[in-house]
Amino acid sequence: MAGLSVNESLFVIDMDDTSPSILPVGEILPDGIKIGVDRDRGEQFAFYVSEDGRWDILAARPVLAERWVAEGYLPKRALQIHIDETGEIDCYLLISPSSHILLRMTDARVYSSRYYAHLVATTIWSSRNKDHDINLRDGILCELYGVVLPTYTRTPKFADITLLNNALRGQYAEEDLRRPSDFSDGNGGLSRMTFNESLRKVEMEPDTIEPYFHTGELVDDFVQMAPGSFITGPLELRKEYQIFATDSDVVLLAMSAKWAEELIERKLLLNMDLKNVQLGREMIKVMALSRRQALEAFDNRHFGVTQQDVYDIALALYRARRKMPEASFKDALYVHSLGLVLPVRFEGGDRGEDVQLLREVITTGPFAQGPFLTDVLTTAIAIVNSN
Repeated sequence: MAGLSVNESLFVIDMDDTSPSILPVGEILPDGIKIGVDRDRGEQFAFYVSEDGRWDILAARPVLAERWVAEGYLPKRALQIHIDETGEIDCYLLISPSSHILLRMTDARVYSSRYYAHLVATTIWSSRNKDHDINLRDGILCELYGVVLPTYTRTPKFADITLLNNALRGQYAEEDLRRPSDFSDGNGGLSRMTFNESLRKVEMEPDTIEPYFHTGELVDDFVQMAPGSFITGPLELRKEYQIFATDSDVVLLAMSAKWAEELIERKLLLNMDLKNVQLGREMIKVMALSRRQALEAFDNRHFGVTQQDVYDIALALYRARRKMPEASFKDALYVHSLGLVLPVRFEGGDRGEDVQLLREVITTGPFAQGPFLTDVLTTAIAIVNSN
């Protein structure tokens, strides 16, 4: 499981004193979100947190935000226009759930989470596909759209593998400063091989399962939910299923035929909701899901939970336990958008295991808001234990 609970960078104010704030603290946006914390800022952008802690807001000056759209890093719909008192556009806003990562690339720390490591790699691959030479060193990691947003600074360009190494390093470890020219191939690129090598160096398990899909494959070939999007790499690789990031706010869940058929037989999934994809001699089942909600294994959590998310997990566990009294959910796949817990083991579990799992979620995170008060744990356990 990810050894990650609270992202310390959210609580460190490291601002450029010469950069004025773009939005005033206390401003209420048209959709009711109130600016609560001025978290960090650069020359052309600033990060804010909503007063209720539910949202992270990236404000970017038009010269920067419009370039992101023009060069394909973000769809136009991802940005909201913000008007100043004169009626002019003073910035664009990207509003991301606080459960997702939205920060400077230099602040990214994986904290032993393999999911987070994959996330960093796939966002680098996504941006690199749009511009092979773009400098991502001072970019902004945006999990919601699976991309590193360049800030177009004149700082030296770092090799892609060094960007991953810096995210993998401990809090006090030295930064890897190598540039592409420091590598024998003049590149220092990030491949599956170099990704695994970097994981081994920090004593994390490398990938051993071959992914169903490869970086650059069009999502249109499998689903029509995200036309024009392409796969940027795997987020989770398991025998029963694989999760793939795209360069949009959609993720793909690809299931082995055997596991999918077991879930269909148990009436957890409907065959009509799954798309059949033939890969050589193997048939797999694929489903496209929104990236805005959790899709992760309980033993490799990454999605930052809010108080409401805790209750949603409790309800999903309660419904799953009623359908499958003997299944084990410790390493089950949680599909938040469908309210489902999909086990990979159909025996060996009980309600006591569910309670322990909930305790772990609530006490160790990862959190979007929290840590939570005792009454949240008490209520969530009561839901799981309901008859």
